[in-house]
Amino acid sequence: MILLVDHQDSFTRNLEHMLADLDRVEVIDRKKISDRQIKEAKIIVLSPGPGKPDDYPETQSLYRSLRGIKPMIGICLGFQLMLQEEGGRIIRQSQVLHGVETEIQTANGSLTYSGLVSPIRVGRYHSLQIAPESLSLLTASINITARDPIRQVPLSFEDMIRKLFGLQFHPESFLSVQGERIIQNIHHACVDKNGGTDQPS
Repeated sequence: MILLVDHQDSFTRNLEHMLADLDRVEVIDRKKISDRQIKEAKIIVLSPGPGKPDDYPETQSLYRSLRGIKPMIGICLGFQLMLQEEGGRIIRQSQVLHGVETEIQTANGSLTYSGLVSPIRVGRYHSLQIAPESLSLLTASINITARDPIRQVPLSFEDMIRKLFGLQFHPESFLSVQGERIIQNIHHACVDKNGGTDQPS
């Protein structure tokens, strides 16, 4: 089962539909998650949402208690929350991007983008970002796997030791043409006991 932590965002149901192709999905409000649901979850996904990470103390606490125990994926707000908890700093970016398709440069060898040719185009919906100068403060096992090629904004990460993954963009958006493949790659890396070495065809 995939536990999708809901931050009351309009994209949550679209994300649910994408994840449902991979496993059964339970969408639960961040304030109503039970111990049973956490125990049953194979993967926990932190949904997009309005505002900033500090607006969601329940999710911050959930992340701190489960990182390294359960595979976790953060999308947009979830991405920012995870990296803030790992030492990154959130800032307002110079250009607000809501429903904008942009090109991103992906890292060689990243499991998130296995089988895809960089650069790729994705849908972005955010006014906040991780400050690039704060990346040196992140936990050493975190690797930034994509950036905005113009402003060098961090746009995704993976931590294969603790099986943590984050996307600043929205893979479930129609603007992210390769979004389904990206989620398949991450899901495979989360559930593969060998560390995701066998990629989906």
